[in-house]
Amino acid sequence: MYLALKRNRDGISYVLRESYPENDEYLSRDLYDVGPDPGRLILYPGGNSFYVDPAVSKSIRDKGLECSSDELEEIFWPFVDQRIRSATEHFRKSSRSSGTFRRLSRKEKLVILSKAHPFDKRRVHFLKFGNMNQGPLERMPALLFKKLVHQSRDEIEQGFLAQEGILKPHELKSYIYTIFDLQRFFQSFMAKSMPHVLDQEKVETHFLEQICRINRELFKESAWLDNYLVRYVYLFFDGQYADTKLLDEMAQDFIFRHRFFKQQPRPEKQMPMDESLAVFNLTKEELSTLSRRALTRLYRKIASTRHPDTGGSHQEFIELNNAYQTLLEKIQKQT
Repeated sequence: MYLALKRNRDGISYVLRESYPENDEYLSRDLYDVGPDPGRLILYPGGNSFYVDPAVSKSIRDKGLECSSDELEEIFWPFVDQRIRSATEHFRKSSRSSGTFRRLSRKEKLVILSKAHPFDKRRVHFLKFGNMNQGPLERMPALLFKKLVHQSRDEIEQGFLAQEGILKPHELKSYIYTIFDLQRFFQSFMAKSMPHVLDQEKVETHFLEQICRINRELFKESAWLDNYLVRYVYLFFDGQYADTKLLDEMAQDFIFRHRFFKQQPRPEKQMPMDESLAVFNLTKEELSTLSRRALTRLYRKIASTRHPDTGGSHQEFIELNNAYQTLLEKIQKQT
């Protein structure tokens, strides 16, 4: 069972659901209408104890289904009084960690890896490791995706909806860029870690193509976009990429591809403001009128001529990035 969040014209409400197998897939069904406040169903007899209103388990049993109090308490745990959660969290962690760990067999791993969708794998991987350059999907450990195999599409999406709450606003667009695997449409090594320097019109075109493909594959929809995917459209077009300082990673990638064996050290000091302005051919007055987005657009324009893959040199590109970071920090201080 799981607690699903629903949005409607009246606001947010919750419903208790379960995933169940039917033929070769898992579907979901409603078990109990929780309403807008799950906390109202949690009762406190005294001390640090609590339990879920027996009316919930009775309603579920009346449907001919099994329901344990421990399972319900686990589901409603996020809505338990904060004081009680703080006092008992240690004991819950101890009881969960006392279980016996069992390694997956080779057959189990193959089943999990074959059934888990690549879109889900990339989401799980990013939310756990925060890595944009994820590498081949087949190298990801099957244990990460074990739960996905026995969940309905609705339960999977509800899980991601909750987990994505840990992402900071500046991480959201990079997250979406990664989970839709947009880097595979670009040859430049910058696509793995610096999507903001790519041609954004092409990025947006590929994003729309991929979200429509996922809509058909996972939600069997073609006439309209499923509600679970709509949020990605808003987050992608309203968001901005995180500022990146992955110059060391970029330099190492470039050196490896061109078989250089001596890496130039990264400057310890920030590039002076006057030198940074000269790289961008700006004055202090012109910089004071620029927004972050305008500076990034100018950066992309210059990067298209200074990058080693487009006729520039390694040193020029490093200088451009150092200058960009200096000017970006200046703009951030101004705002």
